[in-house]
Amino acid sequence: MKKIGVLFLTLLLALTIVSAQNQNQTEQTIEEKAYSCLKNKLGNNCGNGNVEQLAFSLLAMAYDSGIQKDCKSTLLDKQKTDNSFGSIKETSLAIIALHNIGADTTDEEEWLLSKKRNPSELEWYLEIDMTGQGTCTLSYDTASKTISISEDKKISGNLGNCFSLAYDNYWLKVKPECLNKNFTISCDRDFISTLIYKKSQSQVWYISSDVQSASAGGQTEHKISSYCFGVTSCDYEGSLWAVLALQSVGKDISEFIPYLVALSEYNEKYFPSSFLYISTNFEEYLNEILLSQSTQGYWDLGEKGKYYDTALALLALSSSESESLAKDWLENTQGNDGCWNNGNIRDTAFLLWAGWPKEAAIVTLPTENYCEDYNYYCITQGECDEAGGNVLPNFYCSGLKVCCDTPAVEKTCEELGGEVCGEDYICDEATVSALDTDECCLGSCISETPECEEYSNYYCRSECLEEEEETTLGCPIGKVCCRPKPKPEKSYWWIYILIILIILVVLGIIFRNKLRVLLFKFKGGFKKGPVTKTYPKFPPSAPPAGLRRMFPTRMPPRTAAGARVTTRPAARTKTDQELEETLKKLREMSK
Repeated sequence: MKKIGVLFLTLLLALTIVSAQNQNQTEQTIEEKAYSCLKNKLGNNCGNGNVEQLAFSLLAMAYDSGIQKDCKSTLLDKQKTDNSFGSIKETSLAIIALHNIGADTTDEEEWLLSKKRNPSELEWYLEIDMTGQGTCTLSYDTASKTISISEDKKISGNLGNCFSLAYDNYWLKVKPECLNKNFTISCDRDFISTLIYKKSQSQVWYISSDVQSASAGGQTEHKISSYCFGVTSCDYEGSLWAVLALQSVGKDISEFIPYLVALSEYNEKYFPSSFLYISTNFEEYLNEILLSQSTQGYWDLGEKGKYYDTALALLALSSSESESLAKDWLENTQGNDGCWNNGNIRDTAFLLWAGWPKEAAIVTLPTENYCEDYNYYCITQGECDEAGGNVLPNFYCSGLKVCCDTPAVEKTCEELGGEVCGEDYICDEATVSALDTDECCLGSCISETPECEEYSNYYCRSECLEEEEETTLGCPIGKVCCRPKPKPEKSYWWIYILIILIILVVLGIIFRNKLRVLLFKFKGGFKKGPVTKTYPKFPPSAPPAGLRRMFPTRMPPRTAAGARVTTRPAARTKTDQELEETLKKLREMSK
């Protein structure tokens, strides 16, 4: 009995432990499960993957000093003798990851900056605008050229070697060999001058942020500084990551923005709006991010996959409805082990760093100080530029933040280009936080009854039921419009068959006699082809007993006295003659 009791208590204790473990597992948050899974996947050598996977793993696990050390060591093993990590993108990711843990990346930055080049894809133009007719002087190098501007804004005059007239003489096109020169403009009237650029063969124009004005006799100065990154030619994806890398270490990135902006529409697969929003803080890129989100909550631009692109979006977004929707989707698609995309280390690490970042465990900083310890502000490069602040390169901020001496400008909903939806109205796109509200709609305010549900039996759902199909009618963000699947059309084939059968029956009745003949033929009553004659075997056998003769002898009648009476034979009919002829032939045949 004692043994049974001990066994029972042991089993009860084991069940209690398992139950507690399961309960703790269910109570884990989405990021806790993901961090636990990633830690198990990395092991003692940080997963020993490529540079991209190692950099994202180092960024995600920087809070754990042990794993940080392993990932840093494994990443540095991938470094080349020229201080690069291979490509522009890989070196940029390594700079971001190493700088995040306080490592010195000076050599890597110098290699990256050595790969900047002038993009041949861009065309640059100078515009000068004034009221009325006037004269201006263009100065560059040691040359000074005089031009005239007419009432209709057209330009004429001696342009020199660096300019040519363009677009019906309204603008001055800058020749490629003069892109890095300083241009000074002075006019006899109040004027405004600015630079305009576009991609070759494109019809989309971009106005530089360098817009200047001067009174009569005054002057403006412009210099076209436009660069990309590349080993032999411009590498767009590499340039996107290189700008983030330089931004994270406090470098000026303004000279790289025109190239990224002008070619963004030709490189949508790299999700440029996410990078550009981090670097410029322009609302138009925020809108592009929000509009490209799927109704389920993820992003998928087609090149890297939905998990990678969702991480890129989360890197740019914060405190928005779109971010919450994305995290709901990630929770629903998280694997049983806690990782994403079937245990993919790169995607899981990137998502954790972008969506649930943790402060890096840093013992000492070699040359920098913590930005916020000196009452400065860790914000994005775009936010610092917009606030008119200065980036302080000798102060540390984690991730992609820069140390700025001015706080970010908080904007109202109206300044963000949005509106607050009134009662009985909802936003057809995502809402973001603003200075005056947490529900700033950057889309349109529509009736609370979605367009979809204005139709009978149409419903906005997170996912359509099995018996429903999806439509394009409007629903709140995160939902799709579902309607019942059309029922298959009724088939009347049995009616057609019945009609055919009735017709056949009627025809059978009408032509029944002919059908009998045909039926008899089918049964073998008549055979086509030559007739085979058969003859009886003779002599024939005697007729069976009891049967009368077929042709009895006719005896003449007698008189009463018994004398025979001779009578004339009866007239023979045609039938009798035929019969006799037949019998005669039979007798002859029997001889």
